[in-house]
Amino acid sequence: MNVNYTLPILLVDDDAMVREVLIEYLKGYGFTNVKAMHDPKVALRYINEPKNSIGLIISDWEMPGMTGLTLLKAVRNHPLRKNTAFIMITSQRSMERFKITQAAQMRVSSYVMKPFRADVLKAKIWEVMGWDDASSQSA
Repeated sequence: MNVNYTLPILLVDDDAMVREVLIEYLKGYGFTNVKAMHDPKVALRYINEPKNSIGLIISDWEMPGMTGLTLLKAVRNHPLRKNTAFIMITSQRSMERFKITQAAQMRVSSYVMKPFRADVLKAKIWEVMGWDDASSQSA
């Protein structure tokens, strides 16, 4: 399947520097429709609004006010969003095996562990979206 560079991507991370890096990565891959949010509660309201188009959600796990897992659960329980591709970003310093198990139970599409390189995230996106191999793409 061909890459859809206009795919509406929702990026949720409370860390401004991480958000900037991820936006840079996504734009570097060629994506043109990235919406970034720092507050998971605001992101949840955005997700719950049916008129908002979302093809992929990339979310940090650890955020104040709401975890990425809570956001994932809400997405999986939402009738219009339950099949939306969702990539969770986790950090090495926390209980990763436990987190990954929890996220898998909630049908997370994939996860990336910090720190990671741009090519790792790109490969995960291409994988969860069912696109042809990212390494053979020129973006």
